[in-house]
Amino acid sequence: MSLFNAPRASQNRFSGNAGSSLNGFASFMSDNPLTSASVYDNLNDPWSAGGSPAATPPPASAAGPLASVIAPDAPVPNIYHQALAAADPTGSGDVSLNALHRVLSTSHLPAATIERIVNLVSSRPRVSKLEFFVALALVGLAQQGKDVSIEQVAALAAQSALPSPTLQLSLIGMTVTARVIALPTYFISAAPLSPPSLPAPAYSETDPWNASSRQQEATPGSPTGVAGVALGGGSTVSGPGLPREWWKKQENVVVTLVPEKQGFMLNRYMVYQIQSDRGAPVTRRYSEFLFLYDCLLRRYPFRIITGLPPKRIGPDEAFLEQRRKGLTRFINFVANHPVLKEDGLVSVFLTEPSFDAWRKHSSISLDEESYSKRVDAVEEMSIPSDLEEKLTIVRNKIPGLIEQWNRICTTAERLVKRREGAAADLSRLTMTLNTLTEINQECWRSPNDHDGCDLCVGVRHGLSQVSASFQTQADAVEQRARTVLLTTLESLKMERDLYVAVRDLFIRHDRLSVDQVEKLRKRVETSSRKLEQVKAAQKEGWEAEADKILGTIEHDQATISAQLARRVFIRHCMWHELRVVLHNRENALVTLTVQTFAREERDFAEQLRSNWATMSDNVESMPFE
Repeated sequence: MSLFNAPRASQNRFSGNAGSSLNGFASFMSDNPLTSASVYDNLNDPWSAGGSPAATPPPASAAGPLASVIAPDAPVPNIYHQALAAADPTGSGDVSLNALHRVLSTSHLPAATIERIVNLVSSRPRVSKLEFFVALALVGLAQQGKDVSIEQVAALAAQSALPSPTLQLSLIGMTVTARVIALPTYFISAAPLSPPSLPAPAYSETDPWNASSRQQEATPGSPTGVAGVALGGGSTVSGPGLPREWWKKQENVVVTLVPEKQGFMLNRYMVYQIQSDRGAPVTRRYSEFLFLYDCLLRRYPFRIITGLPPKRIGPDEAFLEQRRKGLTRFINFVANHPVLKEDGLVSVFLTEPSFDAWRKHSSISLDEESYSKRVDAVEEMSIPSDLEEKLTIVRNKIPGLIEQWNRICTTAERLVKRREGAAADLSRLTMTLNTLTEINQECWRSPNDHDGCDLCVGVRHGLSQVSASFQTQADAVEQRARTVLLTTLESLKMERDLYVAVRDLFIRHDRLSVDQVEKLRKRVETSSRKLEQVKAAQKEGWEAEADKILGTIEHDQATISAQLARRVFIRHCMWHELRVVLHNRENALVTLTVQTFAREERDFAEQLRSNWATMSDNVESMPFE
């Protein structure tokens, strides 16, 4: 089951086939990642509107589930958190087995003890935070000369007396530098005009995002416009076009999860820190992201807006990390959309220290974009006469594009899991070789000779070089897997999110672009005939009745004019989103991702080749006799 999506009754399923080995390490895997569920299994809608899925189960281990050994809220020594921060600098919520091994190696325990502790904790490529803490407790017990067992850790945890291991964390460098893929940006100028007398469009019960009901609950006060949250500046809705190499001039918004939970019991919530180019970092709750999203949908129903990841009661760390990435993709898309980025509410969201306090003292306009923007004659002439045909081509392609990009994301995630598994098994092999060398320290031929047998010493030295090379290989494979997970995979998901957003744009267009022009025209014709009849009959009080009918005709004609102008505006929006946003973004994202991935894979392959060449040189002098 997806971390984000509950399955639907009509949901399509994709089952991948086993791929080729990756860098020669697939044979090291103890389990096949292709048999496990992916976080991208839902090919119809990665942001499903269905119910929240069940919590992600903790990883299984050779010693059985360890979730009950140390309670999630149990007090632990500070060194536990320091070690976790060193092993998991990105705060993903779990730790690779290779990172665990590096942390435990700083305890200077015998290799056999470290290997035993790792095997007790987990048999999988990654360990949870609680499993990581259990491993540290076992290290503390071993350093104190006590029995190294899960039962002993459980007993000490119940007494809030977990041992503090002695670790030299300064010996490890765990930070993974993540490459940031720039998001496309565009330039636009727009200016507010006096709003026409057209009523604001109402979102019907079929609104797939339920934006109307959520907005009524979240919006304080009456929906009247205020300074600072108007819809941008300028006199038109489009600019001169994109500058040269526009994809290099993107705003980067970083979203990180603040580790502390706020509130008490069921009222607890998570807080996200947002760092943008517009000012100092600010903190936001998920509900505030949702408020911004709903406001944008109401203001810009005919613009491409990517979706939000859902909320879930009692989320685990894996779900929170996936949701943080989803929020990052959403706010980066908004901050670099040529129209949305100019919205005053977006600016307030990214810069106001207390968004909740600001909302309590501000009224927020939910008027549709067409109220305050106009399409001039030149822009209207630029709309192609065959726009509907162009939109139909895109509409027909979208379902297939969403399905294929979901499969690409699924495959990429599985490749990352394979590399993580390869790194874990290389680390296990390193531990086994270290233990082997440790056990074979003395030779029977010269038990009293501290220098030992030349043959044994030479072979042990060669195996130590092999072990060091395997550890270097494990580090490189793990870091590359992490980089792909944080950058390449997120770029692929941005592409998928784009097409899902376009599909939802068509849904909104079909529902909200409907107007009453034809009906009003018929009513004007009927009223005009009635007015002529009243004037011809000239019965008593006919002047008042004629004035009333004339007022109705003028009101209907003004409404027709406003709705016709809205028709043109909607066509211009759809043409702008197709020509400027979708066409440029979908192609630039693919080009950036593929080019960067190819360069990084080339450098990674060279790094692996260099490591094997070094090991080959180091073992060349191993003795035979």
